[in-house]
Amino acid sequence: MTAVEISNLSKTFRDFFGRRRVQALDGLSLSLKAGEVFGLLGPNGSGKSTTFKIAVGLLRPSSGSVTIQGARPGTLAARRATGFLPEDSTLLPFLTAIETLKLHGALAGLSRADAARKAGELLERLDLTHAAKRRVKGFSKGMQRRLGIASVLIADPDVFILDEPTSGLDPLGAVQVKELIGELRKQGKAILISSHLLGELENVCDRVAFLNKGKLLNEGTLEDLLREREVHELRVSPPDPEAIKALEALAREKGLDVIRSGSPMRTLEAFYISVLGKQKDDKEGK
Repeated sequence: MTAVEISNLSKTFRDFFGRRRVQALDGLSLSLKAGEVFGLLGPNGSGKSTTFKIAVGLLRPSSGSVTIQGARPGTLAARRATGFLPEDSTLLPFLTAIETLKLHGALAGLSRADAARKAGELLERLDLTHAAKRRVKGFSKGMQRRLGIASVLIADPDVFILDEPTSGLDPLGAVQVKELIGELRKQGKAILISSHLLGELENVCDRVAFLNKGKLLNEGTLEDLLREREVHELRVSPPDPEAIKALEALAREKGLDVIRSGSPMRTLEAFYISVLGKQKDDKEGK
């Protein structure tokens, strides 16, 4: 089932006199299915946030269309189906974390009891239980981001539109958000997500699209876009030096160039997570 359909979408921002100033989007067409994570990648100003704002009815397109489960943005059906996390926080600073989630639950049509129950569950899931009764104005950017994500989750929409969801989060918080996105995918949710950081989306997206100056540069699955067609990688375990030398010799004998041989490097993020995870395990073991 098509959850989001973007067809030939264009947006031109004009000045007071109607003169064209910025072509934010130029003929963008994309589609997103239920149970799929689709990433929009591109530098700042590439059109990602403009696309999202049109999709949720905050902006009108100059031409083209967007539908959310067949409904036009801004309609009641589209609003009920969509959960939107904007790039900048829109949380009310004078409310506490628990009050914020209860409010969003009420706006989604939940009973007081259900809103309170889900609010407590989400605060625990996003490590905010300790700050449940603190006012949002005293939250760090990372805490506000986690609370913003919780406020989207409480309505349990079918379509999630997340603009830079890991902005302001530390590496552990970013991993936590990626795990949440994976859980939502398994539940059959459609997730449209943006980032200007390529590594943020590499492990969570089924498909990605690259935007620049409002134009679609490339789109496809990660496997299609990232696979190096001219190179084949072979990994062995355990790393037996003699066996590896024999494999390298056999490869050269067959006329192949051995470009690289050695233990693979893990990412800095993976190393950071492993160090903090070990520290946590050591503390719990004492």
